[in-house]
Amino acid sequence: MLDIGETGEIFGKLYIVEGAGEFCCPAGVPGGSPVPADVRINGEWGGGMHVTTGEVIRRIRKSLGMTQSELGVLLGYTQSVVSQLEHNSGAVHDVRVLRRIATALRVPLAILVVESDEEADVDRRNFLRAGAFGAGAVLAAGGVGRASASGSMQIGAADVVEIVAGTNQIHELDLLVGGDRLCRVAANEVRYVEHLLDNAVYSGEVGSALTSAAAEMMTAAGWVHYDAGRPVEARRYYADAAQAATAADDGIAAAHALGNSSVLLSEWQGGTPAGMRQAVQYAQSASRVAMGCGGPKLRALMAIREADALGMQDPGGNKSAVTDALNRAHRAYESSRGSDPDWVYLPRAMLNGMTGLMQMYLGEHEAASKQMRVAIDGSAAWPREQAEWRVQLGRNLVASGAIAEGCHVLGENFGGIKQVASTWIQQKLDAVVADVRPHAKVPEVREFLGLVAAS
Repeated sequence: MLDIGETGEIFGKLYIVEGAGEFCCPAGVPGGSPVPADVRINGEWGGGMHVTTGEVIRRIRKSLGMTQSELGVLLGYTQSVVSQLEHNSGAVHDVRVLRRIATALRVPLAILVVESDEEADVDRRNFLRAGAFGAGAVLAAGGVGRASASGSMQIGAADVVEIVAGTNQIHELDLLVGGDRLCRVAANEVRYVEHLLDNAVYSGEVGSALTSAAAEMMTAAGWVHYDAGRPVEARRYYADAAQAATAADDGIAAAHALGNSSVLLSEWQGGTPAGMRQAVQYAQSASRVAMGCGGPKLRALMAIREADALGMQDPGGNKSAVTDALNRAHRAYESSRGSDPDWVYLPRAMLNGMTGLMQMYLGEHEAASKQMRVAIDGSAAWPREQAEWRVQLGRNLVASGAIAEGCHVLGENFGGIKQVASTWIQQKLDAVVADVRPHAKVPEVREFLGLVAAS
């Protein structure tokens, strides 16, 4: 059996192994059973042939010796619906449907997420046109909501909980595989919840909760589009999220949308002075809102966003303000005041990594490297996050003048970094490549540039 951990590969690819019935599972992936070894989840088969999500489902089902009818029983769908899913019907771009399938097949959800520009845009249109209410109408069993006497879909509190769970799953998938492979899934989820807001029947209390859920879904969509290097779409999602959060009087969702917007604006169009100023304003507003209504992690996250915006704007002139924001982040993180929604992802490792990033802005490279190494060690279960901190560590070492060491770190982990589908991380890596090219005679630099050229 091929052990992916031993080959140095991280989540994002499974390899073909001769012989039926052999299984392998990537190291560090939380949950799920072993995955059939002939299933490749990066959207390709041997020979580079692209596959769809439906084909991945079919291959896993067959490797388990399961018929379409048997899978249908587990899912609560008919055999014909399972057949449609395996032929890549629009419903396979709905995270709720994918989550149900992953549970039935006992595999990590990320394995079923296949995103490729080669897949026709008609799939997205089919998802919306498949029924009056998206996948819920296509799949007779298990859809969100239920029809009212007038024929409109009626939404209850349990349906909102399901939508929130979908948002949490998108956040988790980004940590595993990167945003490039999630844009379609996230966009379809936003369209679905928008359709519910416009057309479903619900009480005032449920409507408020649904609007809050929509705001957070939009922010999740904004983040994966940002990670995928699509800032225009990300900015639109964040603006819509802020508007929905305001309509729901949801300060937590508003803070999250503003804080993420500040990250985008810091890099918008190369980081213009106007964009930097607006990024600082958004981050400071998000931090103030979070201080009033957020739990420890949200308050810490928004303080980090503030430090990030200030450090990007003027690391020298804003040094004391950056340090103050970082200190507030650490104090908030250790606080016991308030509680956070499930979607607030801020483990200790990320706090370490972001602290290191701020120290890099301030020129404190030795301290930054220590924090980033801790972040790398603490994010083994989240390949996208670990790849980011490895790139940032290499970037920090190069900026400090330790060019050979920085290239050694990047070269040693190059395969894992490239497996993550994040255009944002790739752009950071490209910037390091440009910085070290003048030093190509250094052996470590030459070796690293050789890996880049061969990739």
